[in-house]
Amino acid sequence: MIKSAAKPCARARRPLALAILVFAMLAGAAAQAEEAVSRVEIEGTSFRLTLADGRMISGPALVGMTLTLADDGGRRLALRIDAVRSDPKDPDNEITLYAFSVADAATGTWRNACGADPDGQRLGFPLAQPGGGFGFTCTAGALGKCVRFGYKPWRAARSGVAMRDLYEACVHLVRADYCGDGTPHTRNGTPIDIYDRVGIQRDEAPAGMRFEAAWGPKGAVCVARTRIPAIVGLDQLLAECPRLRAAPSGADCTEAAPGALLYDKSY
Repeated sequence: MIKSAAKPCARARRPLALAILVFAMLAGAAAQAEEAVSRVEIEGTSFRLTLADGRMISGPALVGMTLTLADDGGRRLALRIDAVRSDPKDPDNEITLYAFSVADAATGTWRNACGADPDGQRLGFPLAQPGGGFGFTCTAGALGKCVRFGYKPWRAARSGVAMRDLYEACVHLVRADYCGDGTPHTRNGTPIDIYDRVGIQRDEAPAGMRFEAAWGPKGAVCVARTRIPAIVGLDQLLAECPRLRAAPSGADCTEAAPGALLYDKSY
């Protein structure tokens, strides 16, 4: 299916991993009260908060709440939930989207925490991390895009392939992170056709798109051609990535590459 590449940064990063929700500032007509949070659960992309008094809060009840979060280094972040909605693009109705605001350190004013995605929406969601805790991702980034493409890391294996592996392969693919080291080689909005071997996304490439690479959870399995040669050419890529030098390249890189889970085509 035709998609667009995520906006790259100098070196792509995972979302900030947050170990625990420390406090929740509950919105109220009379006054706001600070409540301790005793338990945080992430179900798919949805928050489930249990307060110290035993109340469980989720869904639209979170709107207006300001969460004070702490990472494992002790840094705190105030995050306000401005809206909660189901993802209209998710046929399984498993994905919850949030509008988040953060306080500007210089002015104290609130600003949207996410940039605009291909639909012009500024939304995001929490996502559980494999080693524990959770992070936030925006729908404009590769992590958010891959979840919405159907590669939901919390789901069971598909056709014997772990969904987490499909998700990781998708993130590398969208970023054109061929080496799998977090270095992107693409531009925001670049059209790509994504498809896989398990039937979540199908090859719907229009005329003019050509096979680019085969992908696994650690990056490209092989590269036929780079997405944007002006950013990195195939020869330069192979020189920079020893792992790929040992793999087929150019015309020898095909969908039959061992270990390939996802594939893409580009102009």
